[in-house]
Amino acid sequence: MNKKVAFLISIIGVLIFLHTVYSSLQHRKYLRLTDQHFEGIPNDIIFECIVSLFIFSFGVVNSQTLTPIRVSSHLSKKYKILFTHSPIITIEKKKGF
Repeated sequence: MNKKVAFLISIIGVLIFLHTVYSSLQHRKYLRLTDQHFEGIPNDIIFECIVSLFIFSFGVVNSQTLTPIRVSSHLSKKYKILFTHSPIITIEKKKGF
């Protein structure tokens, strides 16, 4: 997928989400004006929020090539630091276990 098209899809997802926020604020204001009790957000607003999340996620995932995280090189440096200053190792050295 083209990066520009994926970016446009993610922008559309954000715009739909902003519309969802505006709709929920309008709903709360309507309930306040009519003196009704707030029982929750209507299902159509919840559905619109979920759809916008999926559209935005689809656009973000397809907008760039994702590279795998190489944890082994990072953890090989961390291993020595993690276990040399561990309290358990320090107690074992002092007590002579």
